[in-house]
Amino acid sequence: MYISFLNSYIENIVATLYDTCYENYKGLTKNPRWLLMRKLGRFKIARILISRLTKRSIKTYLTSININNSCLAENVNVDEVVQNLHSQGLHLSINLTESVVEEIIRFAKANACYGNRKAEFGFYYKQKEAAQIKAGQQFTIADYFNTEIQCSAIKKLQNDPKLLAIAAKYLNTYPVHQGNRMWWSFPGNLSYREQIKSAQCFHYDLDDYKFLKFFFYLTDVDAHSGPHICIQNSHKRKKLSHILLRKRETDRDITNYYGQESLVKICGKAGFGFAEDPLCFHKGIPPTHQDRLILQIEFATTDYQMQHDIRPTSQLKLLIAQ
Repeated sequence: MYISFLNSYIENIVATLYDTCYENYKGLTKNPRWLLMRKLGRFKIARILISRLTKRSIKTYLTSININNSCLAENVNVDEVVQNLHSQGLHLSINLTESVVEEIIRFAKANACYGNRKAEFGFYYKQKEAAQIKAGQQFTIADYFNTEIQCSAIKKLQNDPKLLAIAAKYLNTYPVHQGNRMWWSFPGNLSYREQIKSAQCFHYDLDDYKFLKFFFYLTDVDAHSGPHICIQNSHKRKKLSHILLRKRETDRDITNYYGQESLVKICGKAGFGFAEDPLCFHKGIPPTHQDRLILQIEFATTDYQMQHDIRPTSQLKLLIAQ
């Protein structure tokens, strides 16, 4: 038992050092301003100060939006969503119309996804098993790239007036679209390191000083097919170790600190959606019985050009011909 604990402890230290070095390298070579935000944004006082400096009146912006022209399935109350985001960091049931879900699913079947987010591991979903054999590795996730360009339904959704109104009121400034992400999560036996890379360990995001994500299930999600878990209210308070080691907390530590009652396991049918302040601790549970497809749309106060899914088509390679 002691040896197992020691190995796990060493693995955590090595993983932390690797992630820190990679983050520093990526920030210094691509966007130092993004790297500075990643360092300062951990601290609430920095987020408050920067948010006040970037605050802009949204009255004119909101009056220019026709929130009735939305592709959401239900009459979502913007003020209620914003209130729940402030108080809990989460609001459920921001659902898509059936026609939008069907259009996105058609896109997913007709276009290649990329195993473990690698541009050289492209395959069509129906080819998954053969693609894994060709690649010589198991895929834990598979992402679609260039969704904004290639899928009109996703493009429409990221410009949805009701989502923009929610983002504007929550961010208290003009919302900036940071990017989309749509990906499959597959069942499998994952190592601790693979779970971290697949966002299947508790963590919180640092994409801006203030930002917001909308998630939409595109397959039915139950307790066995990769439900998203959010720790309500954890966007408002964190202990020092959570601030410094945001991807290294165990499930037990999280539930002991925030309480079991703060844990929300989110299940729903295809089209079910929710809004989340990603400063809340959250994770996806690895699916065990069924693949999960999910769409994420993100808004913030600044676009650092680091969150989008745009990839040059010249870099995208298929493992198996169509």
